[in-house]
Amino acid sequence: MNPFPLPGWESTPMRPLRPWERKTHRDYYVDVDGAESAFQEFQQEVGDLGGVLEDGRLVLVTGESGCGKTALVNRCADWAAGRLRQRGMRGVVADLTGCLPEDEELSIHERIVEVCDQLFDKLVDAEALRPTAAEALRGDRDNPQRIFPRLGQALAEDVVLLVLLPSPNELLDEVIRYARQLRSPRVLFFAESAFFDADDIAELVRRLEAWVPPITLLVGKLHDGDPERFAVDRLARHTEVGIYPRLSDQAVELLSRICQSVAMLQRILHGTYERKLAAGLSYTEADQVTVDDIRAYLNGLGMQS
Repeated sequence: MNPFPLPGWESTPMRPLRPWERKTHRDYYVDVDGAESAFQEFQQEVGDLGGVLEDGRLVLVTGESGCGKTALVNRCADWAAGRLRQRGMRGVVADLTGCLPEDEELSIHERIVEVCDQLFDKLVDAEALRPTAAEALRGDRDNPQRIFPRLGQALAEDVVLLVLLPSPNELLDEVIRYARQLRSPRVLFFAESAFFDADDIAELVRRLEAWVPPITLLVGKLHDGDPERFAVDRLARHTEVGIYPRLSDQAVELLSRICQSVAMLQRILHGTYERKLAAGLSYTEADQVTVDDIRAYLNGLGMQS
């Protein structure tokens, strides 16, 4: 078997962890690229969720492409839903990350209107609104200025909304609009961006200092030892359900040198093991995945190692 796809997503190995939808993903997180400390920071900032219940909150996760931002957002949303269950409440996750057209340029206002409109459908489908409120808001479903100030009161009594927003297009201004216009009691928004740096975060905090400040979390590149830690974790999970070779020390060293992100690491490991498995040779517990195996996979992609 190939030990690197996530359970349930064997045919789509590059999809991020999604524990709020698939409980089996919860223990697949590995402490790489600073994601664990970012998750702990989120837990400390949110605490018992009292602030979210009273004022709502926006969480912004930043970092380079492929560093695990989406997986962290999903972990935070899943954790928040779990804490809400402990309080006898229901955390409803509304995933809007893919709700905007990719082939059409929209203004910030048009993007937020589309988010608002599609959010209404998800709230109805999840039975998250009080019945009378659903009908009262239906006519304003594409009007953020009317929907969001009333959203906290419109939610069913036991519901807290966890909204996964699409990645901001026009960066700082769009996030500020989210923080100001969409803020509502009992609503926790999550957004991610690969384009924010320290100066952008400082400017964001300054411009929102009179509002509830966003929680900003940073994940970065892989650190020394991260590739080996990730590979060992994945390989150790399948000792009872499959047979596969281990990585040689030289292969681990190569991965540490060439992999900039956890997404790149996952892609190379999955592809290398899949290629070796398909060949049907040297794929036993007594064999090893070598530097040559990794280079053969990379050469097939037109990449150099």
